Amino acid sequence: MERITAKRRDEFIAALEEAGGSSGNGALRRALDWNEEFYWKVQGHLIEQGLIVAGRGKGGSVRLTEAQVAMSDEPTEAAMELPAVPAKERDLYADLKATIETKWINRFALDDVLVDETHSRGSRNTGGTFTRPDITAAGVRRYVYLPKRLEIVTFEVKPASNLSVMGVLEAIAHREAAHRAYVIFATSRAKFEASTESERILELSQKYGIGLLLSEQPKNVETWEVLLDAVRHEPDPSRLDRFLIDLPNELMKKQLSKWKE
Repeated sequence: MERITAKRRDEFIAALEEAGGSSGNGALRRALDWNEEFYWKVQGHLIEQGLIVAGRGKGGSVRLTEAQVAMSDEPTEAAMELPAVPAKERDLYADLKATIETKWINRFALDDVLVDETHSRGSRNTGGTFTRPDITAAGVRRYVYLPKRLEIVTFEVKPASNLSVMGVLEAIAHREAAHRAYVIFATSRAKFEASTESERILELSQKYGIGLLLSEQPKNVETWEVLLDAVRHEPDPSRLDRFLIDLPNELMKKQLSKWKE
């Protein structure tokens, strides 16, 4: 059998980069025009070296690791023109809130939408850290024959440096007092899929009905990608009422009170 050389390793990585950083095994093998036995030998070698990781899909798939993506990403002219994304979570809130409020939330066809940062509520006891979503959207859904209904959508925000299941676990807690709960990772799809916890994040989100958003550029909604849409459900009324009572923005609460009329 043919030996695994540096040239062959580079060919494999280059083909995977050409495919966008991830690919099904069958498609990648055909692109390389290698026989199956040699392909699997090189694939196993690169996994052992930590350059790629195995993924899901029919016939299996592979993707570049996060470290390899960082090494192989040559900034294009267009990419160099993109504004830098804040590295700290708290620096993401304002831009994400503005984009949700002006554009993204429109997908739910709600009326009288209010969006606010709700990550901090001072020293007030709200039942634990996980009960505080970073951003909360409230809106009214009107029907032809049915009474209008208040709808709450929550968002947990995580920077590119924190691609872990923690964001999903927090969103699960938020879902107890919301109709829909999302976690937003401020990163690209390629970097998300290259992260070590991406599969676990997807599995937990699907299991508990959590929405999964990727926001490569928080100010540009066209760079946002919905990997999973949140499953709508009816939260316990007492938990929802407590959540609304604990909102930090008094003006928002005053407006919500008017909607009851």
